[in-house]
Amino acid sequence: MKILVVDDHSLITDALKLLLMDIDPAAEVYVAVDAPGAEKLVEQHPDADLMLLDLGLPGTSGTALLETLVGRAPDLKILVLSGVQDQRSVMRVLQLGAAGFVPKSMASDNLVAAIKFVLSGGVYIPADLLDDNTRGATLLGLPERGRDMLGQPTSSRVKLTERQEQVLQLLARGAPIKVICRELGLSEGTVKTHVTAIYRAFGASNRTEALLAARRHGYDVF
Repeated sequence: MKILVVDDHSLITDALKLLLMDIDPAAEVYVAVDAPGAEKLVEQHPDADLMLLDLGLPGTSGTALLETLVGRAPDLKILVLSGVQDQRSVMRVLQLGAAGFVPKSMASDNLVAAIKFVLSGGVYIPADLLDDNTRGATLLGLPERGRDMLGQPTSSRVKLTERQEQVLQLLARGAPIKVICRELGLSEGTVKTHVTAIYRAFGASNRTEALLAARRHGYDVF
């Protein structure tokens, strides 16, 4: 297992190294302390399994570095770390393609669970965001549970076909289109059609929005 750690505080990087070695004693851990260093790590280790990225590095603002890294290494799983758990920031990093968000105040055992979950292909979202059925919808511009896209009450949850539910579960596991094709024995065009239908059903424009909306409608996707 190869992990990239990007944080400018040595105490945090040292602690993360120990944590990662507990998860896998054979893990290779590479560290950078700034944005140029993070970009260099991505270039030097294109086969990395995961990056733990501090969102508050000096010399970069907001999500600029995350956007750059996702653009250069779209297949790299990036778990964002932040000292501030701002709900809008959480949703923003997920929409940009991060594999999850964890506050630096998170207990070590929960952090280990988050890392393992992301490594397994999941998207980690703080429980307090998932448990709030209306706040996440508002931030995403999606309908709240029990209301349609126009804000009108609706009495029934979104209905998916059996095949769409199978695709939804694989999306929740972080599976790319080609893996879904292989798992379900479907053509790429057919899978993309199902994905489009799922997004349309939940009023979503990407995987993260669809999964959050699916959870609000009672689907077990996390």
